[in-house]
Amino acid sequence: MSYRIVDRIVIWTGTAASVFVLCKGQPGAADIAVILVSFILGIACELKRNELIAILCAAAVFASSFLIPGMALVMPTVVYSLVICNRKLELQKSIAFRCAAGGAMAVAVVLADLSWTVRIMTLLISVLAFYLAFKTGRHERTEESLRAKYDDARWDSLNAQKLREETMKNADNEVYMARLKERNRIAREIHDNVGHMITRVIVQLQAIKIINKDPGVGEQLESVSQTLDLAMTSMRKSVHELHDESIDLSLGINDITSTISDRFDVTVNTVIDSPADNALKSNVLGIIKEAVTNIAKHSDGNKVLIEVVENVSFWRVKVFDNGSNPVREIELAGSDMAEGGGIGLNNIASRARAVGGRARIMSDANGFTVMVTIPKERKD
Repeated sequence: MSYRIVDRIVIWTGTAASVFVLCKGQPGAADIAVILVSFILGIACELKRNELIAILCAAAVFASSFLIPGMALVMPTVVYSLVICNRKLELQKSIAFRCAAGGAMAVAVVLADLSWTVRIMTLLISVLAFYLAFKTGRHERTEESLRAKYDDARWDSLNAQKLREETMKNADNEVYMARLKERNRIAREIHDNVGHMITRVIVQLQAIKIINKDPGVGEQLESVSQTLDLAMTSMRKSVHELHDESIDLSLGINDITSTISDRFDVTVNTVIDSPADNALKSNVLGIIKEAVTNIAKHSDGNKVLIEVVENVSFWRVKVFDNGSNPVREIELAGSDMAEGGGIGLNNIASRARAVGGRARIMSDANGFTVMVTIPKERKD
């Protein structure tokens, strides 16, 4: 915009100089009107930048120059507007109309009742206007091209950054999964090998205590037996905690839903801030797996929502699909199970009861929902 303003000022200055030469330094009302027309047409064409408006302005100036010869001095303003305006017509028509308008303005200047000095000045200023418009237009097109390339480069950079973040996230997940698997392996080896050996030692020690007749040795054997029992209890607790940490609920749900992601639009929401034990996580994953299996077999929908949300006193597990079903609501417990249907729902009910929870299903034409609530405080 700054280049255009400078160009317009130069052209208006040249037009004003031509007017002052025409009136010999004593401008009249008609001379001032010419300067104002040049200013107003320049502003109008700059605000709209429309090819049709520039052509109409050229035609109006051409026609009025036969009535008021001084109007021919507006030619530089019109030429600048014709060259720099945005194209609206087809290319061939645009070139033809612009050349015709410019040629008509040149004819108007040559035929106007003006001195040759003023005519030559006007034609020279018009050539200058053409050059300024061409140069500014090329500069603007270059800026626009560079801006487009910059935008493309920035977009590519953002995509590359996103790809790097996804790659790092996938790598972190792989490392995390490897760490979880290693924890499981260590826990299993400690349980299967070290645990069995300590159990054997405890059994052998009990046998020795039975056949031992020396009271002094009996006290030492009792002390060793207590130490072994304490070690066994501590090891079992450590193995249990290590195994609990190796189960990741979110990753487990994603693994389960990956089997239906090609047929369904799956949304997963997990909000669990408090630590959850192994029994809870295993049964929640089992419930979700049974529900997802049912969806894969029977649902005619295309969307699945899985939620595991922690409330103040309970966890809530919800699995929903938008398939069409008969209207019903069944508590998956007791006699209701007889009318509830298949093995999958029975397994869901069993897993819910295993952690002290309750399960029910709700269905209608808009979807099928499995809802399970599990209390935080439950009896072992």
